[in-house]
Amino acid sequence: MVVQSSLIARFVSLVRRKFSQKHMFNHQFSNDKWDGLWDVPELARYSVITGYTKYYCKEPRVLDLGCGEGVLQQKFSYEDYAYYLGIDFSEAAIEKAKCIENDKARFELGNLNNMNIDGLFDVIIYNESLYYLNDPPGAIRAMFKNLKPGGIFIVSMHKVGDERDWLWAALDEILDLKDKTSVSNRSNTTWTIGVYRIKQAQELFQ
Repeated sequence: MVVQSSLIARFVSLVRRKFSQKHMFNHQFSNDKWDGLWDVPELARYSVITGYTKYYCKEPRVLDLGCGEGVLQQKFSYEDYAYYLGIDFSEAAIEKAKCIENDKARFELGNLNNMNIDGLFDVIIYNESLYYLNDPPGAIRAMFKNLKPGGIFIVSMHKVGDERDWLWAALDEILDLKDKTSVSNRSNTTWTIGVYRIKQAQELFQ
């Protein structure tokens, strides 16, 4: 009985947190809270992400999970990708992102905790979004089926003490790390960006 009550309490807490999180982001995007993401202080991490993408893949199909208003897509030139799909759970963010769609790029509403999309992608990007998910390693594994053979995951997470060390360690357990880079701006915000492939043994069982 005590265990059951504890599980119910944890479930209720999780539901409340996720619903309030969605409400918070909708409110913030609606009120231009995230406009700073377009500015120069954020450029370093975007440059690393786009650089990795262009180095590993020529004209890739890109899946941007947690795309927000589509800032990252705007850091690519039109010729850099064959197709670009951005997904976010914030209706307000996607409404803004749809204003920058083109014939090769589109944006859709979706739940990153429970992704079920068709198609294969050369690059799957979690740009400051993975740590918001209920089960980040599980979410990565769920996307294995959507990554082309030889494709890459790119993960960016800004540093908050040692808060995210466990997640980097978890990624190293399930993926094959190809490279990792840290960049900082003049405000001493530091981002770490990792590039991963699926481990060969896991590819055989997809």
